[in-house]
Amino acid sequence: MEKLKELVERKGAKTRPANAGSIQALEAKLGFGLSQEYKLYLSTFGVIVHGASEIYGLGVPDNYYLNVGNAHADLSRDPAYPANAVPVIDVGDGQYYLYDNQAQQIILWATPNGGIVRKLDASFESFLIDQLFHGG
Repeated sequence: MEKLKELVERKGAKTRPANAGSIQALEAKLGFGLSQEYKLYLSTFGVIVHGASEIYGLGVPDNYYLNVGNAHADLSRDPAYPANAVPVIDVGDGQYYLYDNQAQQIILWATPNGGIVRKLDASFESFLIDQLFHGG
C-alpha cells in the first residue's frame, strides 16, 4: 500500500487510521476474519476521502455512514450479500464495490435482487488508487 500512501499524502486526501483494538472489534462484529491486506488498509488509512470519493472503513463513529461495520450491518441484511465481504464504495443506484476478504478480490454487487454483477481483476491497492485519483 506504499503507492497509495504516497498519493494520499501528496494529494491531501483525508484519512483516519484505526487502531488494532478497533480492527479486532470489527472482526468480532462481522463474525469473520479480515485479510491482512484489509487490516493494513484500516490501520494505515481507516477511511479515505478525496474530493467526491469516499472509501468505507474505520476511524469514524460507529453510526457514521462511512463506518464499514455500520454499512455492513445494513447491506448484509440482503440474503444475496456475499459472505466475508465488506463494503468499500457506494457506487449509487443500489450498487456497491465490496472487498471479499477470503478471495482478496473486489466485487461489484447490486441490491436488491442483483447479486454479484462482476468480479474485478485489479488488486485492492490499484483499485483504490483508480477510484480516488483517476475518477474510477
